[in-house]
Amino acid sequence: MGFWSSVGSICSSVASSIGSAVSSVASAVGRGVSAAYNTAKDMAGRAVGWMAEKAGNFVDGVKKVWDTVKPYVAQIRTALKAAAAATAVTFPWLSGALVLLDNGLGALTAFENSPIAKKVQQAIDWSIKLAQRWQGNKKEEQKEHEYLNEEELEQAKKYQEDLRFAEREVVSPEQRHQLELASVFNDFEIASADLDKTIKSAPEDFEHYLRLRATQKLLAMAEQKFRTAKTVDDISADDIFLVRIASDLIKANPELSNNAALRLDRVLTEIHGKKLLPFVFEELIASWAKRAEVLDKQWAQDNKALSKETTLYKYLLGAKEIQSELSAEEMQQLAALEVGLPKQKEALTSLATRQRDMERYVGAAEGLLQVLEKTPEQIEAEDRAYLLEEGTHIGKLLIDCAQTDMPFSQLNKEDQSLLTDYANIFKNESKTRMKGLLEVTA
Repeated sequence: MGFWSSVGSICSSVASSIGSAVSSVASAVGRGVSAAYNTAKDMAGRAVGWMAEKAGNFVDGVKKVWDTVKPYVAQIRTALKAAAAATAVTFPWLSGALVLLDNGLGALTAFENSPIAKKVQQAIDWSIKLAQRWQGNKKEEQKEHEYLNEEELEQAKKYQEDLRFAEREVVSPEQRHQLELASVFNDFEIASADLDKTIKSAPEDFEHYLRLRATQKLLAMAEQKFRTAKTVDDISADDIFLVRIASDLIKANPELSNNAALRLDRVLTEIHGKKLLPFVFEELIASWAKRAEVLDKQWAQDNKALSKETTLYKYLLGAKEIQSELSAEEMQQLAALEVGLPKQKEALTSLATRQRDMERYVGAAEGLLQVLEKTPEQIEAEDRAYLLEEGTHIGKLLIDCAQTDMPFSQLNKEDQSLLTDYANIFKNESKTRMKGLLEVTA
């Protein structure tokens, strides 16, 4: 089971328990609806996990999808760098944080004369220097965020391990918070530097791409808080947690415990209005939708070329009938068109099929995401009970297609009709979601 599949399992099982709690107090929603809601939500969570792992082969290959979405990912990087430059002049809480970090050295009392004490002290000194670097940027308003170089990044990761160790060892909640505060500077710089490096190259697979996008969005949220915080007390444990998760997600083999998934679910809902799965997987839908758009443009371009070639072919056929014979060059053109046109038509048909299939999957996935995002009361109020009745089957269809790379044409007529209906129902909402995502990146 891959990373996002495990996240999907965690969140869908949690969603089921939460859904049960919600439905128990919601008189407007019947017991049958509650059961259907929990079942649909569980399947939606499993399906998006499957899609994350199989998305590369499922639709068009990770390389092609990545090539399509990379410019938008890069735009977010540009936005982050701009935000970093802007925030460098507006960190009023940093002075207080530096005082706390100095005081945080007192946390070393518990490790006095131990080998780890010196390491942790060095790690906190390092964090103070990072904070001072941010603060120093105040004097240079236009200075761009300075990422850690390779040597600094390696050192930062060693300090990260030392600080994590110290956090586990200290008993006082106050000391632990000071150490966590010290870690936030280091974690933020590690995630930013790793993100910068990763975006410059292609992701290893679709799961990696999704973790990359999640990291971007979490860092953007953290930066937003850093901009608005007035004092160090405004930097909450949840803010520190978001940076820490972002730093962890960019790792080669990240782990997310059940407790961390629960907490991230809650924090994202409070700040972003969305839980973890839709927060991440709306990116998946956006990337597919963008790829479908590219295929549509490619089809229009190829169709135009085919029309031109077909017109030439008809002209040459007509000329041959009227003139009895054509020039050698025209005969060569006609022969080439007789061989090439059927292949061009076949390729165009295949292109149209891929584009339509992708649009169908986008619509189906959008429907599943809405199951994850909304409460049973909202679904009922929107007169979309069919999401609960058919969402489970839609999820199974997508899993089946992802597992076996089954093309849409091989589904039975009833399932084809269901997926097509979903594509039509959610087409506009999917476009709206994608537009919003891309506008954020601009």
